[in-house]
Amino acid sequence: MSGQLCPLCQQANLCKAGTTEQNQCWCMQQQFPVELLTKAPDQSSCICSECLKKFTSTTEIYHPAR
Repeated sequence: MSGQLCPLCQQANLCKAGTTEQNQCWCMQQQFPVELLTKAPDQSSCICSECLKKFTSTTEIYHPAR
């Protein structure tokens, strides 16, 4: 699998990891829930912004009471 494809949807992930621009990549500004990361069959490719957006909009994230 190409590092340029999302392991969940197989679309371009637009990640710049491994390039000189990696610190400016969209994914560096995001937090990926562990629950989403464990869904990826290939841990060597980045999940795309659409899969992240879909997961976070349809998943209720548990926040313990403080």
